[in-house]
Amino acid sequence: MTSFEIALPDGSMRRIGGQYPCFIIAEIGSNWYAGNRDDDGQARRMIDAAAAAGCDAVKFQTYTPESVYGPNPGESSYLGEAGIARPIDEVIAESVMPASMLPGLADHARHNGMVFMSSCFSLDDLAVVDPLTPLHKLASYEISHLRLIDALAKTGKPLLLSTGAATSEDIAWAIDRFRAAGGGPLAVLQCTARYPAPDIAMNLRVIPWLTEHFGVVSGLSDHSPAPMHAPLAAVALGAKIVEKHITLDRSADGPDHFNSIEPEELTGMVRGIRAVEAMLGTSDKRVEPAEEELFGFARRRIQAVAPIAAGDVLREGVNMAILRPGTRTPGAEPRWIESFEGQRAGYAVAAGDGITKELIQD
Repeated sequence: MTSFEIALPDGSMRRIGGQYPCFIIAEIGSNWYAGNRDDDGQARRMIDAAAAAGCDAVKFQTYTPESVYGPNPGESSYLGEAGIARPIDEVIAESVMPASMLPGLADHARHNGMVFMSSCFSLDDLAVVDPLTPLHKLASYEISHLRLIDALAKTGKPLLLSTGAATSEDIAWAIDRFRAAGGGPLAVLQCTARYPAPDIAMNLRVIPWLTEHFGVVSGLSDHSPAPMHAPLAAVALGAKIVEKHITLDRSADGPDHFNSIEPEELTGMVRGIRAVEAMLGTSDKRVEPAEEELFGFARRRIQAVAPIAAGDVLREGVNMAILRPGTRTPGAEPRWIESFEGQRAGYAVAAGDGITKELIQD
């Protein structure tokens, strides 16, 4: 299925995939946290920023340390490189969003005309999120979590499956599992599980392959640092979903701020995606409406270069030539000039006007 529908906050339906506009998700994730887990002010401001930028959806993450890692999981090297040298379970615990916040944030997103989403990492997390969203997202590292995949399938809602650090065999297994469990519409997102993801590891050509190979909507979950490079290239390659991490301040403390884009950059990304979509057009090669003026003014035709009287013999370089007509009456396409050579004019033509097939004397 290469397109599917979801319900929008205003009650209308939105088609994702096919020839429809790219669905743009602002990933807030753990960047909602500003030092006080009882304060959702920053989360609301980030929703406002995503709406102002023109995003279609905002996404959070619903988890607990116990639903993600086992005991004593140690420290992450990539976070250590970013100056966060603490056990990963401590980092996660610090940014856990209270489940009680989610309904209010979902209402705030809907008030801004956006779809609310939150990735879930356990069956308990899913039970909290499911009533609040029309579609779900499965994070890359959960692609082998059969219990969660089965539960997501049973919701009957569309699923966005992220594929960071996954092989084609992993993807095929997850898709088969989801479908066997009765899952509904599915989209698969190319993703590189590195923060930040280097250009050489993005492998964006996988995006059209995902659609061709699995018959699904495809897109990009982007962890690269540049605001627009990967999203614009992905859309040009056929991505119908783009997800990008956002922050209000890239220098803020936390595990994701340093690898997120700020509101002004997000606005530029959305505008860029919409511009690329407009530029892609269709596969029908034609004279575009924007070209019509110069098509008539500057496209070469067969024009009279001297006055031609009725009965005159047409000669290239003498009384006709291949020229641009400007505002004068355009003549026939240059491909006809050899057949006009030596023919007699059936009526007079002023110098500068076009010579057409109708001029040829029978």
